[in-house]
Amino acid sequence: MIEKTIVAWDDTAPARAALDWAAEWCVGGDLAIVRILNDSIGVTDSFVADSVAETERNALAAVVAEVQAALPAVRVDSEFLRGDPIGELRRRSGAENLVVVGTHRREGATRRFEWSVGARLAATAHGPVAIVPEDDGASRSGVVVGVDGSDASDAAVAFAAEQAHRTGQSLRVIHAWHEPLLWQTPVTADLLPGPDLPPSEEFLGSLEQVHRQILDESVTKATDAWPELQVQGSLVHGPPQPALLGASRRAALLVVGNHGLRGIERLLLGSVSHSIVLNIVSPTVVVRAEQAAAK
Repeated sequence: MIEKTIVAWDDTAPARAALDWAAEWCVGGDLAIVRILNDSIGVTDSFVADSVAETERNALAAVVAEVQAALPAVRVDSEFLRGDPIGELRRRSGAENLVVVGTHRREGATRRFEWSVGARLAATAHGPVAIVPEDDGASRSGVVVGVDGSDASDAAVAFAAEQAHRTGQSLRVIHAWHEPLLWQTPVTADLLPGPDLPPSEEFLGSLEQVHRQILDESVTKATDAWPELQVQGSLVHGPPQPALLGASRRAALLVVGNHGLRGIERLLLGSVSHSIVLNIVSPTVVVRAEQAAAK
């Protein structure tokens, strides 16, 4: 269960979008607004640096007062820091903390967002990370979660179902599948007559049943945890990225899993999550695999 929502603040339009979303979704929990002054790109003159810091502290205090007045039932606090924003936010992340960062709406080439704060933090954080694009004024409802039968998928389902139940939203569980490359998939001769022939209808049918079982098991986990929750399962024949992006275009929230890799691979999200973040169309939470075990 999320006990604290931590918002990265820098007085930009994406940060305002992140704060507005967090204020709406954390009702009943604690809200922390964190301003991290990045010394690596700051001024070298100590007097000027101190003056900038004082100005930022005052601005942060004003934002906290504004939010607290709007949300009297929520405990709002703040923290002003100097250092690396991603490192400081990562240290504050955890299974019980939701870290929220804003991002610009995607226009034109998306490669420039590959090393954005949201993408880098989601890949290395110790808990869930919400990435919120600037508001486009669209009406949004429902929670969408992508599943693939992995531990990260289970963590994503658990998080999405809890948030849907807490906010009175419906939940849509999506599992996308497509035929594997023939040379990567061992099959019996009666299902696949030869290496140059397409898969038989029997093979495709059996493969679809395997994927439907993955979807059904994920739906069952959500309904077992929250029996009154309205849950819809969708099995999509095709790549997962466009399926999830299309389904979440008008969703209030999209949840995807991060498999929690180690070593150098931990600096990068999985291909599906990475593509979702690069082409983000709605507020998106990336959940780590370890959270399933932590519950």
